[in-house]
Amino acid sequence: MPSRARRIPIPSVPTFQPSTPVPERLEAVQRYIRELQYNHTGTQFFEIKKSRPLTGLQGAGQPWRSSYNNQRLFREVTVPSGVHCAPEETRSVPRLMDLAKEMTKEALPIKCLEAVILGIYLTNSMPTLERFPISFKTYFSGNYFRHIVLGVNFGGRYGALGMSRREDLMYKPPAFRTLSELVLDYEAAYGRCWHVLKKVKLGQCVSHDPHSVEQIEWKHSVLDVERLGREDFRKELERHARDMRLKIGKGTGPPSPTKDRKKDVSSPQRGQSSPHRRNSRSERRPSGEKKPSEPKAMPDLNGYQIRV
Repeated sequence: MPSRARRIPIPSVPTFQPSTPVPERLEAVQRYIRELQYNHTGTQFFEIKKSRPLTGLQGAGQPWRSSYNNQRLFREVTVPSGVHCAPEETRSVPRLMDLAKEMTKEALPIKCLEAVILGIYLTNSMPTLERFPISFKTYFSGNYFRHIVLGVNFGGRYGALGMSRREDLMYKPPAFRTLSELVLDYEAAYGRCWHVLKKVKLGQCVSHDPHSVEQIEWKHSVLDVERLGREDFRKELERHARDMRLKIGKGTGPPSPTKDRKKDVSSPQRGQSSPHRRNSRSERRPSGEKKPSEPKAMPDLNGYQIRV
């Protein structure tokens, strides 16, 4: 009998109970990313453009697909000259979360950027977890190298999700007290493989809104390690952490508290205070010590009301 080819197991997308702690969820997400394995083929299976929106309505239909080696892969479509094409805002554009969903279906090997998008997708159900991209540029043996991970912040502790050929350049549990401690831990990991850290790019927090049409802010802060020096480098990292906390503080409270306060509280008070103020004047003058002045006060009051 002909031998049957052994089936390669497809990793299962992690699912969580509501009571599962966030650190355990992060470990499960990282385990799933690791099970997909690093893409050593030299072919990028999922083409990701950083300018694409997270989700939202960018045209009807499914993302573009094409076949390559019997696999359904994303590819940019080149429109021949002379062929009319619909405007960009009405064409079907692969959103980043659509790409992430496709990654879970295909279960193909991925690289660091795909791992960041997949990490965002798999942690969207964790509203208490803040996610932001961290990019590294290093120098080794006459060449520059780039890497990216998904920084996370839970309960005031920093960590990261990611994919790399080196174990110490991907997952970091949320155990670092400050953002600078996390980034310096990556720098030490680079030093162990003789890479010199040149630049660090830090993005802003990524929205949890499943219908958001926002683009990811990939490089809110760009830090030149050599130019800044050690102390200033730490200060800039902490400044960026403060900026993220401020942005989170503005966005996590009740929606538009100031506007709600103006509409629901201030306006009724203003509407009620005006008649009260008139009544208080009319009542204050008769109750004063000079009672004979009452008849003279009334014409003045009426005249004031007419002018208003």
